[in-house]
Amino acid sequence: MPDHPVFAAAYDRITAPMEKRVLGAARRRLLARARGRVLEVGAGTGANLAHYPRSGAVIALDMAEPDGAMRRRLAAKVDAAALPFPVFVHDAGAEGPFPSAPYDTVVSTLVLCAVPDPASAVAAIVAALAEGAEVLYIEHVAAGGLKGRVQSAMNGPWGAIAGGCTLDRDTLATMRAGGLFAAEQDWVDLPFPLSATTVGAARLRLRGGSVEGVPAPG
Repeated sequence: MPDHPVFAAAYDRITAPMEKRVLGAARRRLLARARGRVLEVGAGTGANLAHYPRSGAVIALDMAEPDGAMRRRLAAKVDAAALPFPVFVHDAGAEGPFPSAPYDTVVSTLVLCAVPDPASAVAAIVAALAEGAEVLYIEHVAAGGLKGRVQSAMNGPWGAIAGGCTLDRDTLATMRAGGLFAAEQDWVDLPFPLSATTVGAARLRLRGGSVEGVPAPG
């Protein structure tokens, strides 16, 4: 993956209003579920670091980030965070390979919009899950109607300035096709063109065709 030094330098300032208004609280609620050995894919500049529980539920955290400019900022935040469990930063994409699979929790926040092949990323995440593990996610998805058409028209210029982000992916469908089903799910609104954003915890389909949790909507 090519580095995006300008985007990395501006990312925290650009997203600060959304973090204050919506995303920070969503991250905190979601990451309260993290437990055991945790993998975070597409860790970016470390927006999740402040929200991991310090209760002892997490025993180790691997943070995978393929963009070198993002990763350098992430490493500095890890040092400053002083979390009560070991944290390791890795040069790896959402498609793997991951250093210490299987994991009890995998975290993906605003990641599947930007990976080149989201189906491959979901397959790699599924392969890295321990029995009973959860995938904790925040992902913006395609809007319907006119908003969706505008998103599609904006994809080229938007991706060029936003680190490859794609606005109109049906990420929930990709997750379901990969065998993940939402056990809990909520929605938050981000400013257009990001629009509808899903926040949830997903689990794997059980052997024999039954399903943990319930299918994600839409």
